[in-house]
Amino acid sequence: MKEVRPKTLRAEVLSTIVHLVSSMIHITLRKKIIGMPEMEKASKHGGVFVAWHGDALIAGHVLSWRKFTALTSLSRDGDVQARVLEKLGFDVVRGSTGRGGARAAVELVNCLKRDICISFTPDGPRGPRRVIQNGVVYFAKKSQRPICPVVMRYSNCWNIRTWDRYAIPKPFSRIECEFLAPIYVSSTDNLDVIAAELTEIMNAAAPDPPGLMTDKH
Repeated sequence: MKEVRPKTLRAEVLSTIVHLVSSMIHITLRKKIIGMPEMEKASKHGGVFVAWHGDALIAGHVLSWRKFTALTSLSRDGDVQARVLEKLGFDVVRGSTGRGGARAAVELVNCLKRDICISFTPDGPRGPRRVIQNGVVYFAKKSQRPICPVVMRYSNCWNIRTWDRYAIPKPFSRIECEFLAPIYVSSTDNLDVIAAELTEIMNAAAPDPPGLMTDKH
């Protein structure tokens, strides 16, 4: 039986506020998108799109041009995130490593096999921050679809004092969204090894802490 949390007034109110504020900020930003043609070609038949939990606010807007199925946790915070993503046009699957994980994994793999792209934050819902959990690699390996890493860079942003240092770009600042080279996982690859390699690649491509944009970018 599919586990779905009921929609609550709290989630509806908070998600409406987050969606409205983030949309207004997003409109003001000077955006540079890097690597989109290559990503679109690689994910023509589905792909596993991943961005850090701390970058989820703007990454969701950047990805909203395309139909995605997103994974969110069954927590109260996940309720808000799910409603925001639905307002952006995403389909949502609920679950995490702690709750509903097995059912969610089956749903997401089935989406990929139907050529639907999925997206989620691979260091969520509670960290460790900026460390890939091997579920990302499992989805790619099981479906034989590529992992499509997405990183965000900001010229100026606020960072909330949460475990993920959630980034909110300041209005009228510059952002860069880069789609990194897709990663293909063979049936014999080790999940932990690929997860560690992907962690290194994504951390090397975007500064930490968020809110720094280097001269080379």
